[in-house]
Parts: sequence; structure tokens; C-alpha cells
Amino acid sequence: MAHFSGKTLKQPCKTAKILNLILALALCGLLIFSCAPPVKHYVKLNQCLVQQDYASAITELKKNKPDYKERNAALYYLEEGLLYHYASEHQQSTQSLTKAEGIMDELYTKSISKEAASFLINDNTVPYSGEDFENALVNLFMALNYTAAGMREDALVEARKVDNKLNVINSRYDDDKKNVYNEDAFIRFLMGVLYEASGEVNDAFISYRKAEETYRTGYAGNYGLSAPTLLIENLLISAKELSFNEEIAEIQAAYPGVTYMNPAEKKEIAEIYFIHYNGMGPEKVEKQWIIPMADGYLAKIAYPEFQRKNYQIHHGDVFMRNIATGQAYQFQTVLMEDIGAIAVMNLENRLTRIKVKAIARATAKYLATKAASKVAQDQGGTLAGLLVQVAGNVAAAATENADLRHWRMLPAEIRIGRAVVPPGEYEGDIRYVNASGLEICKRLLQKFTVQAGEKKFLNDQTMQ
Repeated sequence: MAHFSGKTLKQPCKTAKILNLILALALCGLLIFSCAPPVKHYVKLNQCLVQQDYASAITELKKNKPDYKERNAALYYLEEGLLYHYASEHQQSTQSLTKAEGIMDELYTKSISKEAASFLINDNTVPYSGEDFENALVNLFMALNYTAAGMREDALVEARKVDNKLNVINSRYDDDKKNVYNEDAFIRFLMGVLYEASGEVNDAFISYRKAEETYRTGYAGNYGLSAPTLLIENLLISAKELSFNEEIAEIQAAYPGVTYMNPAEKKEIAEIYFIHYNGMGPEKVEKQWIIPMADGYLAKIAYPEFQRKNYQIHHGDVFMRNIATGQAYQFQTVLMEDIGAIAVMNLENRLTRIKVKAIARATAKYLATKAASKVAQDQGGTLAGLLVQVAGNVAAAATENADLRHWRMLPAEIRIGRAVVPPGEYEGDIRYVNASGLEICKRLLQKFTVQAGEKKFLNDQTMQ
């Protein structure tokens, strides 16, 4: 009787331990899920961007800063930096983006312990170091900040960082697993404009030539985006000024019908570049599949995928008038950087690496559960082993979540319009239209003045 009573006393203890294990694993899943950055306030941020109420957007973001926590600090500064950029507060934008870049650079070489944590649990457990293309775009937007502020040398420093950074990032991957986004055509174009503004014609030609090559050999095939006419015009003008006659013939053969002005004439007029940030960038969503394994164990494999968002505006028609002469000018914005396409393909390039890691992680969880179930069965019987296996299934599913963190405030695309005009004071408006030419919205241009030889940069942002 005493012997039977002793067994009865031990069983509740073992059952309690198992129930505690189940509870601990479930709580672990909840804690890991909470590692993801907040997203609810982005609804209000997007509304503010549609209304171009950047001050309210920045206030809303700052109000939610405590929720980002240390592991998502880079994301916070990326968003803050871009909101300041949209608001044309270029110094504040650069300060925030510099902080983001510093964090991401520091995280570039991740510690073994943090990598191990992401292997055993999920990628949300490690601090966010940015997608490869996001690391490059940080410097692109800083270059645009300096360009708008007239700080050409600083802009060129940031532009060169884009090229260097893409080379370093791609060097990490095997030859058969490199990213297709290994050159940025738009930043090369911007470098050409900046070199040209500084009178460095040879460097301008090299940058324009490299931009044309990247559009032709990379962007056209990967993103369906060919070299815009304004780039070819600038390339031909710089080649003409350098008397590169063979290059001129080669370029004209590849791009028949593109005309260009005399370099001396161009120096007497001004150029106005209108930068249009259009649409909302793509959003990461979780994709998953369930793999049935031995003994009824179900392994959940989760991975992220970028999905592009719809937007109505196709391009902007810019109308300007010289206030003194009444002469009118009209030009259209053209697509030069398809950020949405770059994001989708950049993530697809590394999807195999993500899936391999997720499968290995799921297998490790399965083996750990099997071992724990066997120990529980040996010590507490069949029911105890079954309970641990169920707990393992629940915990594995709860902790296997795709890393959906990304730079949400990015536009879907960067469009550029260019006008060549005499020096003077100008006013005008921008009419944003859909693919059928129907007007979606209209905005006024603030009055501005340009000098002979000046390259003026204006910008606007739409999300409709």
C-alpha cells in the first residue's frame, strides 16, 4: 500500500513539470513574436504621406520610438531619415540616416551568439541590419540630401559609397549566388550630373557611360528598365565636349534619333532636375509551408516575400513659366530607379539561403523535440512523452516566424524630369496622371531662380 502511494505522489510532480515546459515554450513563442517591430502606426504614417503632412508623420514616428527597441534601432533611423528627406529637412535627414548606417555597419559582422540564436529560434531574434539594397539606398538618399543642399563633394562621397558597398556585399556570396543588384544605374547618373556641375567633364562622361551600361546590361533584363533619353543626351554632350567622336558614333548607333545640344550652349543655360518619389514601396509578407515528418511531427517553414503595392500615378507632367518672358516649358518625369523591382529581386536572390537556414532550423527543433519526448517517456510514461511532443510541435510553430522587417517608407520608384531653360525666375505646377493620362492630383511649384550653368534640383513625393 505504501509502495503504491509513493508512485502516486511522483506522477503529479512529473506532470506538473511537463505542463510547465509547455507553458514556457508557449511563452517563448510569444516573446519571440514580440521581437518584431511595431507596424500599427504605419497606417497613420502613410496617411500623413498622402497628405504631405511630414511634420505630423515625424511626430507620430517619434512617439513610437520606444517600441522599436535596440534590435530595431536601424529601422527607426531609416524611417526618420527618409521622412525628413521628404520634408526637405536635409540636414536632419542626413543625421538620422548616418545613425542608421552606423548601426548597420556595426552589425555587418554578426556575433556567433546572435547567429546561433537566429538558427535555433528565428531571424527576428537578431538586430536588423537591413536588406542589401537598403544598405545601398541609405547612401543614395544621403547623396540626394547633399545634392539638394548644393554640397556636391559630399554628395559624390556618398554616391561612391553605394558602389563600394554593393561590391563588398556581393563579395560575401558564392559566384553562383550573387545578387543581380550589384550596380546602381541611378546613382551613376547622379554622379555624372554632379561631376558635370563641377566642370569635371571626363569624370562625368565615365559616370554617364557606366550608367548607360548598367541600364543596358542589368536594369533592362532584370527590371525591364532601359536607359532614359535624358541620360543618353547628357552622355553625348559630355562625349562631344571631349571630342570622343568614335564613342559618339557608337552611342548614336545604339540610340538612334537622340539629339543633343552643343556643350558651349549648355553652359549658358540652366538645368532643372525634378525628382519624383512615386508610390509606396513593396511590403514583406510571410509565406510558409508545413512539412509532415515522422511520428506526426509537423515542421513549419516560414520565409519572407516582397509584394508590390498598387498606386494610380504613372508619371508627372511638369509645367513651368519664365516670369519675366512668359516663355512656357513642359517636361515629363521618367522612371530611373524601380525600387520595388530591386527589392523583390534582391530578396529572391537570397531566398534559397533563407529557406536552407529555415529547414535546418526546423530539423534541429524536430530532433530536439524527439530527444526530449524520449526522455519524458522513459521517466514518466507514454502520456508524458506525447505531451512533450505536442509541446514541441506548438513551440516550433510559435517560434518559426519569417523576418518581415523592412524599410517601409521607401517609395516604389524614383522618376526624373529635366528641363533646359534660360536663367531667370520661374513658377509652375506638376500634374500627376495615371497610365491613361487622367489627372490624379495637381501641385504648385514654389517660385525659384536659376543662374547660367546651374543645375537645380527639385523634388516631390506621391503615394496615390
